[in-house]
Order: sequence, then structure tokens, then C-alpha cells
Amino acid sequence: MEDINSRLAQLGLALPPAGSPKANYQLLHRDGDLLYLSGHLPMKADGTLVDGSPGNYLSTEEGYVAARHCALNLLSTLKAYMLSQGSDLSNIKVIKLFGIVRSHSEFLEQHLVMNGASDVLGDVLGKEAGGSHARSAIGTNTLPLGIPVEVEMIAKIVE
Repeated sequence: MEDINSRLAQLGLALPPAGSPKANYQLLHRDGDLLYLSGHLPMKADGTLVDGSPGNYLSTEEGYVAARHCALNLLSTLKAYMLSQGSDLSNIKVIKLFGIVRSHSEFLEQHLVMNGASDVLGDVLGKEAGGSHARSAIGTNTLPLGIPVEVEMIAKIVE
């Protein structure tokens, strides 16, 4: 875990406190060595949500930053779970991300917004564990709480 904490510090990043579900679901469900993480929101470290819509109220770059916040929140949930199991983030490999980007019909850069999540995972966990995952990105006209992006993850516990 020291390497990951060092990487976070070098990147000037800190994991926010692990969140809680906003409705009737679990943030994480384990099945064997696979961890399924529900959609995580772009919650900033101060507890506020990024809101807006890329290509309309937010630029692609601002959407990218919002997706980074989603990924940091995913990492917080993973860290809390792994610590509860006597382990840490060094035993995680990201398998797949699914990103939903709030956007209008003319906006065609959902994949660039989602690079924010992919890039931060690769930076924090390392290219092999965090940056080499499958990914989908779609656009929708609305998301809960007015957020610009929501990201789901499938991760694997590796020993």
C-alpha cells in the first residue's frame, strides 16, 4: 500500500472518504474474486458534487476532471473494502469501467471524458493493475443529482 500512497502523494491526490449509497443498493458486491462497484459520482474531497453537462455547461476537459473524481471515489470504496478484508489496493486489478456521460446529442467526446477515470487509475494503481482495462462510455441526457458523469467498475482481487 505504501507504493500507492506514495503515488497519490506524488500526484498531489488524496482519496476522499468512502461514500455511501444514494438509494437502495450496495456500493460494492463481491462474487468470488470479482468486485462489482456501483456507479460512483464525481464527489470532490470537500464533499461537494461536480454538476453540469460536458459540451453544454462543462468543457470536455472539465468532464475529464469530473471522471477523475469518480475514479478517486471508486478507489476509496475499494480501499475501505480491502482494508476490511485485511488487504489493500495493491491486491486490486481493474477489469472494466463503464462510464455514463451526461451530454446533448451533438456531443461526441464521451470517450475523452472517460479518459479522466482511466488515466487516474493507471497513475495510481500502475499501468498493469489500473490502466489496462476494458471500458465503455455512453452518453445520456440526464444523470442523478445533475452530475456530468457516473462510473462503474469491475475489479479483481489478485494475490
